[in-house]
Parts: sequence; structure tokens; C-alpha cells
Amino acid sequence: MTSVHVDELLIDHARGELDEAEGNRVTAHLAACPECRATRERFAALLAELARTAPPAPPIHWGAYRAELRDRLERRRLQAGLLWRWVVRPAPALVAASLVIALVVAGLPGSLRGPGAPDPLALDSTILASQLDMFARLDVVQRLDLLEDFNVINELDELPEPSKS
Repeated sequence: MTSVHVDELLIDHARGELDEAEGNRVTAHLAACPECRATRERFAALLAELARTAPPAPPIHWGAYRAELRDRLERRRLQAGLLWRWVVRPAPALVAASLVIALVVAGLPGSLRGPGAPDPLALDSTILASQLDMFARLDVVQRLDLLEDFNVINELDELPEPSKS
């Protein structure tokens, strides 16, 4: 009797599922070990009883199988359609809308300046006005909106200076 038992291979040996080398090793061990031989005989009897009493497999209904397969494929196609409808299809419209918004924001006057930033045109006008001789009488020029006679504007240099009292 050998010291290494082959318990894990006995069921496969009883079914005839071992390759030739393993089958020969288990057969040689069974010839020398009455304990393993008795276990294999019990396994063989149990397998025969299970095969005899097992209920028959239900018949395969191929029409129902194909219908179920079609239903699953249709559901998968519908789920892909939902992804297309809610995510992929509106993407070009969202890109176009964001471009329009970016162009509108960029085109707004003062949109590139921060809040409270000075107007560069007003600053240029102030610098230019300080360098012109005609604005020597700035107090009169500031009230030009009150003047109705435009001839006065032509004669600004000839106006008398206001008295400082």
C-alpha cells in the first residue's frame, strides 16, 4: 500500500475523465490500496444511482429562446438609442449655443474690462482736452449743453473772463 492516497481523483476515475497517465497512476494505487478501492466503488455506485434517479432535462423550446433573445437585443438597442437621444444628439446644439454666448459676451462694450475700470476713451479725451488752448475756459465748455446759440461756441476765445469775487 502506498502512503499517498488519490482521494481527489477517484470520482474523475470512476467517470473515466482522467488522462492516460493519471488514470494509470490511480489504477495502480487502487490495486494496492483497499481503502481507496472501496471509496471508488461507493462513488461509482452513487454516480449510477444519481444518473438513474435524475429527472430528465426539460425540452428546449427554441422559439421561446429566440423570442427572449430578440427582446434582450431590442432593449439593448433602445438603451443605446436613449444615450444617443439625450447625450450625443444635443451636443452640437450645445456647442453652437456656447459659441454664440461667448461671441455675445466678447462683443459687449466694456465686457473685457473689470467692473469699475476707467473708460479708455474718456481718459484719452481728458488728456487731449487738457492740451487744447480752447479749453482754457473749461467752466464755459462744461455748460455747453445749456447754450442754444451755436455762434457762441465759435467765439469762445472772445468771451470775457468771469469775475472772481
